[in-house]
Amino acid sequence: MKSEKKSKFHAINLYVLLIFLLIVGICVDIQVGYQRIPLVDVWRVLIGKGDATYLYTLKFLRLPRVWMSALVGVGLSVSGCIMQGVSKNDMAEPGILGINAGAGLFVAVYIVLFQKSSMTASFALPILAFAGSMTTAFVNYRLSRTKQGISPKRLLLIGVAISMMISAMTTMLMLRMSDGEYAFVQSWISGSIWGATRANVLLLLFGFGAVMMLSIYKSRTLNVLHLGYQTATGLGVRVSKETIFFLILAIFMSSLCCSVGGGLSFVGLVCPHLARRLIGPNYKKLIKMSALVGAVLMVFSDIISRSLFLPKEVPIGIVSSVIGTPYFLYLLIKKI
Repeated sequence: MKSEKKSKFHAINLYVLLIFLLIVGICVDIQVGYQRIPLVDVWRVLIGKGDATYLYTLKFLRLPRVWMSALVGVGLSVSGCIMQGVSKNDMAEPGILGINAGAGLFVAVYIVLFQKSSMTASFALPILAFAGSMTTAFVNYRLSRTKQGISPKRLLLIGVAISMMISAMTTMLMLRMSDGEYAFVQSWISGSIWGATRANVLLLLFGFGAVMMLSIYKSRTLNVLHLGYQTATGLGVRVSKETIFFLILAIFMSSLCCSVGGGLSFVGLVCPHLARRLIGPNYKKLIKMSALVGAVLMVFSDIISRSLFLPKEVPIGIVSSVIGTPYFLYLLIKKI
């Protein structure tokens, strides 16, 4: 009983600490940019009494970007957490299935062949990126099917092969682009929160909310799947059906992230590892912890990406990789 109470107290402390860090990060991120907005004016805007200039800057530029960064971190981290649980592979993450590469290919094809104006691109690119992600995931799924059902290891290996092929095709298309188009696609592939609009924030908020509730509700099944095929089957779990269900959830979340955040990678790999180290392997807690760790990482990455080389902006995907890589290497060295 004492150890259980101690574990709950430890978990609550971690949740509180991460929420505090997230709030601090959001407050700082709101200040980053050409124009500094005092927190007092931010509060006035939020209660509807702020200056018109501040209102526009916060409502349509800063706040959507901040919330989008946090939500993309949540989506990628939870997606990676689910994939690692289903595949029983610590290296599993959305990018390894070629989801990012598929989105990038569709964006590159559109820019080379069909782009007419920035106005049409703002509507078409998120839809095409989502379609590219889902198409790639479907191809992986079809090629990974065996008589016994989906093989998680086969899925990951096929994902790596398809990702490399699609990346090569995207590079060939980029050689046909103008300098401006090439720079945009390269920035997109590196991970850039460019689809930060209020509509997209609401889309991710409701989409991720539903997936999170489903994932937490089914977390016991995910715990059993992580034990292995034979053990899970012996405990009465329909392994193939549940594997497909969880993969659909993970792919849906990561595809939404790709559609608005570009080719972000590594977040879905390192955040579940850090969360597992903090809270343990129980997926009911691990999913929530992964979501918080991902949100904190992406918000602070956004702060650095926008403030490091003002007035220029570093793609947020590069910053998150630079932050996460040393810790991930430390984990690998310590395990070996």
